[in-house]
Amino acid sequence: MTPQPEHGHRTGRGLDVLALACLILIACSLRPAASSLGPVLSEVQGAFTLVEWQTGLLTALPGLIFAICGFIAVPVLKKIGLFNSLLMTCVLITAGVGARVLVDGWVAFAGLTVVALAGMSIGNVILPVYVKARFPHRANLGATAFTVSLGMGSMFPAFLTAPVASHFDNWRVGLGMWALVPACALVTWIILKLARSVPNLDQSEQDTHEVAPPRRHIFTSAKARYMAMFFGLQSVNAYVQFGWLPQIYRDAGLDPVLAGIMLTVVTFGGIPGGFLAPQIIMRNILPRFFLVSFSVSAVGGYLGLLLMPTTVPVLWAILLGYGGFAFPAALALITGRTHAVSITARTSAFVQSSGYVLAAIGPLAVGGLLGLSGGWSVPLWFMIGVAVLMGVTGYLAAAPGTVDDDLATSDRHGGKTVLHSGTTDLRGGTPGQK
Repeated sequence: MTPQPEHGHRTGRGLDVLALACLILIACSLRPAASSLGPVLSEVQGAFTLVEWQTGLLTALPGLIFAICGFIAVPVLKKIGLFNSLLMTCVLITAGVGARVLVDGWVAFAGLTVVALAGMSIGNVILPVYVKARFPHRANLGATAFTVSLGMGSMFPAFLTAPVASHFDNWRVGLGMWALVPACALVTWIILKLARSVPNLDQSEQDTHEVAPPRRHIFTSAKARYMAMFFGLQSVNAYVQFGWLPQIYRDAGLDPVLAGIMLTVVTFGGIPGGFLAPQIIMRNILPRFFLVSFSVSAVGGYLGLLLMPTTVPVLWAILLGYGGFAFPAALALITGRTHAVSITARTSAFVQSSGYVLAAIGPLAVGGLLGLSGGWSVPLWFMIGVAVLMGVTGYLAAAPGTVDDDLATSDRHGGKTVLHSGTTDLRGGTPGQK
């Protein structure tokens, strides 16, 4: 086995396979708490006698918690390290998903959902850092495994939750079984640590001619801002679909299982999207064209739901599924448009946390518009507008260049370009800087 001195972890074929398996399991754990709720939303609503604003809040929680906790992910990473951060991710998800199905009150159910989502939000931000540090010479492999696994973590809960709940005649079983995935991830992550194959980010890269990663706030990068807006708008699409799409189909006349299958068709797009989108971004294959095409497809899907939802329901689901390729593309932009691990960490935190602010507003807005209008026409027109804006910001975010370049340009204008001999750390400077 060959040690990697810059990050202090052991490598080798067996350990690399284990590290990849661990990445897949953790990534698969980052969506089920959200994507499993939509197919049984009516049952949860009935069990807790929820009014529309409470149901809307449940569907908005993923974006809201991801926004809040995303801001603390990098400080947590600096404070307790990579291993403990992802350990906490797995524990919180397992506990939240497993315990929320055991309670009888809506407040407890929502609170434990928040626990699970807090773990997911930390994992959302930190896993791209793990990919960058653990697979520095195989970035495409790590990014593809990450995005495909996220797609699987969305698709399988959407597909299986309703049938399992129906089979057992118990929605709690359908939701609770998804605690098994983060539990397996937790075990694998501990094994990887015992094998001394977890990167140590305190041991930073040595390069006597390296330019110190800029210390300026990520917000000063126009590219990072466009990436955050694109990420947020595609997240609005995703979480409105997770929370409301089965209900849209059910209200149009489809039975619950078929409505759940439609959501499965949409989330299935995460599998081919997870393979293709990173290649489009990392290999620079017409990225602007493809990102705009995702927007156009989403507009077509929403128009179909608006005008003829039950005529060819699978077609609208397919169009929305292709529109969902925007999610792995947004994640690939984080790793593909940054260089230094420290900039990847800061960009991931900024893009996801600020982007999820929009994601939190989206489902709440849809629930509010539904309550005010009494039907799906106004909410669907709202989502058409979101999809159009997603295309505009995607076009801007996919422009050539990196966040590092933006920040370095800002630093040069401020007279702060620095050549150093030493190391870099997660704060984006040298260890001796304050």
